[in-house]
Amino acid sequence: MVGVTGSSPVPPIFFAMDKRLLLDWYLNKKLSMMEIAQSQNTTHAKVYYWLKKYKINRRSWRDSAYLNHNPQGDPFCIKQKLTTNEKKLLLAGLMLYWAEGHRTNKHSVEIANLDARMLQLFAQFLRQICGLDEQKLTLYVQLFKGFDKNEARAYWSKALKICPEHIAITPHTDTRSKAQNQKSRFGIARIQVHNYKLKNWVDKQLQKYIQSFKI
Repeated sequence: MVGVTGSSPVPPIFFAMDKRLLLDWYLNKKLSMMEIAQSQNTTHAKVYYWLKKYKINRRSWRDSAYLNHNPQGDPFCIKQKLTTNEKKLLLAGLMLYWAEGHRTNKHSVEIANLDARMLQLFAQFLRQICGLDEQKLTLYVQLFKGFDKNEARAYWSKALKICPEHIAITPHTDTRSKAQNQKSRFGIARIQVHNYKLKNWVDKQLQKYIQSFKI
């Protein structure tokens, strides 16, 4: 960094940061302002000053949080060229999401059901069409308190090919429920992928498909 002197409006305690390097660090390498400051042995305030000086738009809080949770980039990669069967899978995934998905959640892709076949198909959609990182796939199971948690976890793990450590089981909280009234002893399962970018993509694809029918 070069010291700034003379009649420059920049305070002398500040040092000019190379714009090209700053663009590379902040926009290409996705470093945070604090990470840049630490790497250059300077302060957060100075990095902020030069971002503003060079009119480099700062990331929103949402985008910063996203980078913190996904330091390697998006944990999904949408497949562009689809076979005939993959096109069918795409439409099946979108229809399942439309019918059974929790679409009001702005941050996650979610779908819940007790029918394992339905969730198997949606999981295949996430893996094959969305190219989802397996580590981002989580299953939440709501189970009647009298049923065996280990049995339920083993069932859903095998059915959906999900690591048991990625399956969270919570007890059914409705005290009016009876064991004999439960439709499945394995509970109701909910697939969740907490990623607003994937959520936005799925929503846009669904809207595009619906609009193709001029509804």
